Amino acid sequence: MEMNTKNGGQAIHKRWLHLVTVLIITLLGISTLLSNTLYGLTLPKVAVQIVGAGQLVQTFKGSAFLKAIEVREVSGQPGWNVTKVLVQEGDIVKKGQVLVQYNNDEALNLLQTEKNTLNKLLLSMEKLEYDYVQAEHNEDKGNILAAKAAVDSLKLDISQQQKRIQDLNAKWIANQSLFAPCDGKVAGINAKEGMPANAGAPDVRILNTQQGYKIDLLIPTSMAESLLLGETIETQLSGPNNRAVSGKITSLVGAGMGNGSTSGTSGGQDDKQSDMTQMTLSFQDASLVGNERVEVAITKKGPSGGMLVSKTAVRSDPTGSFVYAIEERKGPLGNAFHAVRRKVTVLESNEQAAAVEGLFAQESVIVESSEPLLDGSRVRIVE
Repeated sequence: MEMNTKNGGQAIHKRWLHLVTVLIITLLGISTLLSNTLYGLTLPKVAVQIVGAGQLVQTFKGSAFLKAIEVREVSGQPGWNVTKVLVQEGDIVKKGQVLVQYNNDEALNLLQTEKNTLNKLLLSMEKLEYDYVQAEHNEDKGNILAAKAAVDSLKLDISQQQKRIQDLNAKWIANQSLFAPCDGKVAGINAKEGMPANAGAPDVRILNTQQGYKIDLLIPTSMAESLLLGETIETQLSGPNNRAVSGKITSLVGAGMGNGSTSGTSGGQDDKQSDMTQMTLSFQDASLVGNERVEVAITKKGPSGGMLVSKTAVRSDPTGSFVYAIEERKGPLGNAFHAVRRKVTVLESNEQAAAVEGLFAQESVIVESSEPLLDGSRVRIVE
């Protein structure tokens, strides 16, 4: 009886010991898992992207106001006064059309004075010709030679005076009117009746409509490299006359050539002017009048062969560009994820993405992180 009681007590003791052992092991496991979970919650949170091959699309959008390719500035003769202005700003004019009329009392008086001088010379010629006839009648060779020389000399004086009057008269006629130098549109008038010509500014500014219109835009140099001189680009007029109009590339010039008349945005391009090229588009559409706003959109596909990643994934330091790729490592308590630095070469970029070399398709790269990362840092991936 005592033996059975003793054996029963030992069995109960063993069962309790087993339960306590299991409980301790369970608590240790739970504690370990809980500690690992809590530790995981302290890791930097990262968002990732799967890398894929593709072509980066570059897009440029800009606008500018049409301006005449050639502007002719014309003025009357200095010292001449404006008597009448025959055109208004915005008028369409033809080559040779009178724009402004002038007058100059001094020039008119000088012309009249020279004509009076000519009349006096002509009167003197009558006297000399009479003397010459008398010398021949008297058969006095000395007087004949002297009279002939006087007549010939006066003829030269008369010829010179007539030439002087002719030149003055031509200038008088030419300076009386200001003519349009080409077919065009009056862009500005500074001439005022009663005021001197060219009083510090051109009397009239003419837009040469025969030469057409142009716009200047700063575009990314990487995009300009894919364009050709003479290439036609379809653009859009904005405003009430909204319609398509073709422009031809007439100039592609390096950075720093902008004149403040352009505006535009492009995907992922640095604002530094060293990365920009000035593009000039010329328009020969006869219906254009100038100062219309032209909107330009250019799309270019980059070279194939690169891997596309979000631009936020690409980082840089003095050694170059790099990304943090995700590396999964197995451990006793499950797999852990680590950020591994990978050097890349950026081929092209826009506002959203970058085409790079140095990665493989289907790799995961970090696009956002809650904390700064180091090579090999353990991270927690979140959606």
